[in-house]
Amino acid sequence: MTRKAVFTDIMAVLERRIAAGDYLLKALPGERRLAEELGVSYMTARKAVTHLIQKEVLDRDENGCLIVRTRAGTQVEEQPTAVVLLVPAFPSPHLLACRSMIAKCVSERGGLFRAVEYVHWYDPVVREALDGNSGLIVIPNTEPIPSRLLRDFAVPERQVVFFDTDLTEAGLPCIELFPDRHIEKLLRLLASAGRTRIDCLNSQGHNHEILRRIELWRTFCRTAGISGTLWDAPAPAYGDPLGGGYRLMRSLLDRDGRPEVMLCTTQPAALGAIRACCDAGLVVGADISIATMNNEPTGWYFCPSLTGLEMPEVTDLIARCLDWFAKPRTPWSGPLRLEPRRARLLKGESTGSAGVARSRVGRTVR
Repeated sequence: MTRKAVFTDIMAVLERRIAAGDYLLKALPGERRLAEELGVSYMTARKAVTHLIQKEVLDRDENGCLIVRTRAGTQVEEQPTAVVLLVPAFPSPHLLACRSMIAKCVSERGGLFRAVEYVHWYDPVVREALDGNSGLIVIPNTEPIPSRLLRDFAVPERQVVFFDTDLTEAGLPCIELFPDRHIEKLLRLLASAGRTRIDCLNSQGHNHEILRRIELWRTFCRTAGISGTLWDAPAPAYGDPLGGGYRLMRSLLDRDGRPEVMLCTTQPAALGAIRACCDAGLVVGADISIATMNNEPTGWYFCPSLTGLEMPEVTDLIARCLDWFAKPRTPWSGPLRLEPRRARLLKGESTGSAGVARSRVGRTVR
């Protein structure tokens, strides 16, 4: 049997890394560094690199450094679209669903994708992503974005899109997953049957998106002549909004009695509130209605199932951003705010909607 040359294994390793977007933020090391890193001789590493250059996978810049053939040194139409996603380093089904959706869209278009987790806005990886040559999608954490960094994001030469928030006032294109009209649809549902009071509970850290949701609740209540109290105990960045929601709900039940309807800004807050009601002997969906503005993918599977807005269909909006990324240094055209056309509102048992039907292969969301 003919023995496979070692350099082909090194080629396979490098191609796998390139496909995974490993070199979208950091520079590709030279042959000597690659040889040390992969435990092969310099000549083996050099032969692998030479073959990848011949395959037009790699190239050398004017300084002799190795580069991936994505944007530099090639025609735009010959390059795959390179996308970096900045995502908070926080375990969340919602963040995972966003990440998976974006990765799938990039993959289906033959692009390069790399998700990078950041802990805070001054994390070095934020600057690395911002100064790179890739299109950048940012999912914000619960900390306010420093004004200087926000200005850097909005530099016209950079191609940055914010996901799941609205920062169009800063001149940034954004995909708003739960626009005003969708949240208002949920509020109208909760206000049906002659309800005169809707309280709001928040245990998530204050950022632009959370404050927007609270203000929408306030505006709706004022316009509709509905009363309500804001119960607000924001968790610190990367804190526990679920435990915070439980403690906040339990405290108000012990002190102020039972509200009729509780609208929560996020699913973790709603789950904490539901547990507090159960511990207080209340039947959620009968004694009290609880809903969330942002229902993560697990909402249907809880008992009771949780009423709220589920992840909308936004693949067409992501595709619009990828088309922009494929044209480096091209100004954004059209509206800055991108919104899904239809709301996906799950009417669950947590608001007494026990008749919601789902089939074994799908689900009915009205």
